[in-house]
Amino acid sequence: MFGAADPEQAIAQLEAYYREGRGERAEVMASALVDQLISKKDRDDNTQGILVKGLRILAGVLNSRGKYKRARTTIGLLHKHRNKHGKAVGHDLVAAAADYHLAGFIHSNAGKKGAAKKAFAKCEKLQPGHLAAALDAAEQCGFSKRLAKLYPLAGPVISKNGTFILEIEGRPAADARRIGAVLGGEIQADIKRQISAIMAGEQAANARLQAAVDSLVPTHDYHTYSTN
Repeated sequence: MFGAADPEQAIAQLEAYYREGRGERAEVMASALVDQLISKKDRDDNTQGILVKGLRILAGVLNSRGKYKRARTTIGLLHKHRNKHGKAVGHDLVAAAADYHLAGFIHSNAGKKGAAKKAFAKCEKLQPGHLAAALDAAEQCGFSKRLAKLYPLAGPVISKNGTFILEIEGRPAADARRIGAVLGGEIQADIKRQISAIMAGEQAANARLQAAVDSLVPTHDYHTYSTN
């Protein structure tokens, strides 16, 4: 299907189709690209990297289209070929964490809650403090212990792009209201209180950032200046 076309161009086109919701076309093209690259026995590192990207797109498309059995097979191939590529060029732990995050949803959608729980845990192990994965493990698998442990590390609620999030610095954020709904009790009440305070202008939209900015503002000891 792709012939002599630039594989990087093909990947960019597939990503565009996926973003635009053109799932059927993305599935057909990604399947063809993956089959073509897997059939090549002498793949160089660059070609192996293209295969990994193709498998990543295909797994996501299959999951979004409800083809969970095939998606589980594809995510397994993704882990295998990503690890092979990583041994050659260096492992990308952030990308690997994202792959296990996706795997958690695929296994959960397929009714494999044990496999889903393991995938979400692997994601958080590769990228410690991944609040989003902990939240999804709680919602998808009923395992909220890790979320409860990470919650205190997230700091105050942040208002961003019209949504309210909690975020452990440098890690993927998670929806604050959903976290409150899972953990309930005083935690949920505190999250609701913070959201109300932000909406009323009584709390900074990003208290952590505001505190960092405030710390940069110089303070002057006017008593050190001469009064003459």
